[in-house]
Parts: sequence; structure tokens; C-alpha cells
Amino acid sequence: MIDKKILRFYYITDENAGSFTPFEQVKTAIKGGASIIQYRNKFFSSEHMEELVLIREFCKNRDVPFLINDNIDLAAKIMADGVHLGQDDDSPETARKILGKDAVIGATVSNLEELACTDLSCCDYMGTGPVFPTSTKKNAKPVKGPAGFKQVADKAPVPVVAIGGITAENALLCFEHGASGIAVISFISRAENPADNAHRLGLACELALTQAVKGKYE
Repeated sequence: MIDKKILRFYYITDENAGSFTPFEQVKTAIKGGASIIQYRNKFFSSEHMEELVLIREFCKNRDVPFLINDNIDLAAKIMADGVHLGQDDDSPETARKILGKDAVIGATVSNLEELACTDLSCCDYMGTGPVFPTSTKKNAKPVKGPAGFKQVADKAPVPVVAIGGITAENALLCFEHGASGIAVISFISRAENPADNAHRLGLACELALTQAVKGKYE
């Protein structure tokens, strides 16, 4: 079972952030306190491999788990720490067989209907959203709000990471509604000051962890 603290500040790379490359994004996010990284690139090709290896090594040297989005074979090839799978990807069971018992495996579950028909027995966590409006994912499911997120999180058999429109200002609201972690993309990748946003988000996550230890929630 994954330590939920690892999920607290979850950064997902953005391949469409112009000159702010995924590698620079990851460095900025980790400096701000990111505790886990997911590499997401829907148009991945061999020309991206060099940067992917740089990101893997940067994360490894800082003891930050590094996951690949969707692609189990790529995760195995570059010896990533795990993979995150969507509803239309290969199953978590397949990922576990290929990547091994120590791999971190996550799955996207957007609503109660998907939760009812998704086998999470091989997963360490699941991601749910969008909690708030987001422009990063064009085909995102309907916004569920904190209350809708809580409905899914309360029934989940694994820790849940909130995603979608999350900022330093609303991160605590996600934790208070059952999130073990919050995942962000554009709050850092499309920010006017990415380093400042990463720092502020890190502080919000640290505050959430402190309050959880005190027993306020979680």
C-alpha cells in the first residue's frame, strides 16, 4: 500500500506549455514541494526519449516517484516507478504483471458509474475529477465540485487524488472533502510565475498534512 503522503502534491507534465519544457516544469514543481511526478505526453515519440530519461534521473536523485501516463511498455522500458492508466488503457492487472509488485499504479475514475465497474484491486490510488473547471483537458468529464468529489472519494477502496482546476487557493478544500492528494498541471505549467505557484501550492499541501496529523480531517 502506498504511503498517502507521496500523493499529497502530484504534478503532471504539460507537453503544450511552449518554451517551458516538461523537464523545466518538473524541476520547478519538485523545488516547490511536489511529491510525485507523472509524465504525460499524448504525442510521445523517440525524439522525446532524451528528455524523458533526464526527468526520470532528476526524480530518482530526489527520491520522488516518477510515473508514466497510459503507456505500460514505456514505463517498463525506462524503468519508471509506475504508471497511471485511463479508462480506455490497458488494465491495472496487466500493469501489475508487467511492472511488478513494487510499482506504483494509478487509475482514473471520474464518477460513481466508473467506480462501480473498475477493478482497483491492483491499484495504489485513483484520480478523480475535474473538481473545478479546467481548460487543460479538452474532453474532460463534467465538473463535479467538492461535494461531488467527496461522493466518489467516500466509496473508493484506495486513496484518491483530486484533479481539475486546482490552485493553491482551493487545494485545502479538496483535502477537506476526502482527497489524499491534489494533482495539478496548468496551475504551474501555464502560470505567469510557475515557481511562485509551485511554492504556494507546496505550502497548501504542507498545511493540509499538518492539519491531518492534528486530526482535523483525513
